[in-house]
Amino acid sequence: MATAKQKKRGYLRGVKGLLITPLEADGSMPATPVNYWVDTAQTVSIETEIVEGESSDLRGGDRVLTRVEDDDVIVGANLGFTNARFDAFLTEVIAGGTLITEVVETEEQVVGWEAPTIAEQGEKIPFQAKVYVQSYNAAGGKEGYLEYEFRYCKGNAPSVEHGDQEWGTPEFEIKARENPATGKSVYAKAFVDELPPEALE
Repeated sequence: MATAKQKKRGYLRGVKGLLITPLEADGSMPATPVNYWVDTAQTVSIETEIVEGESSDLRGGDRVLTRVEDDDVIVGANLGFTNARFDAFLTEVIAGGTLITEVVETEEQVVGWEAPTIAEQGEKIPFQAKVYVQSYNAAGGKEGYLEYEFRYCKGNAPSVEHGDQEWGTPEFEIKARENPATGKSVYAKAFVDELPPEALE
């Protein structure tokens, strides 16, 4: 029987940005997916969640006759990153809740965001997240990017810190799990030559 979860934290540095793609409620990709690029801080933390395997010994007197040991299992990953600007669409997708709008000179504009209720927090839309990190060659030159793909994610309402004469910097947390629609693992890594087109818009 598996024991309690443990967490192991790592950091991705040289992060160029984050690509968010909202999914269907069951985790499947929409027929016409919408990708959204987010400029993030240079560092993203990744904390893997590990369920520890249990071990047991069969003893004969003072001798160990055999030992049974279950492997540890990675069941998910938690991402933490700072967004240096208040992005209303990003907040609604990751944290849920409702955007507050008003009409200004015949044009509807977003003026705020209301956090989700307790009931609404169980109905957040899942999304796919891709993190892009600058890759370097042996000589220290830039050479493409590492693309980390987290297949099925849900987020929490951001923590925000305000300081004197400083911008508010929302800190988002994302939980990544195996995608129930595809059965794919928590995440994958690939080397790519270019950032996605959304990064250049």
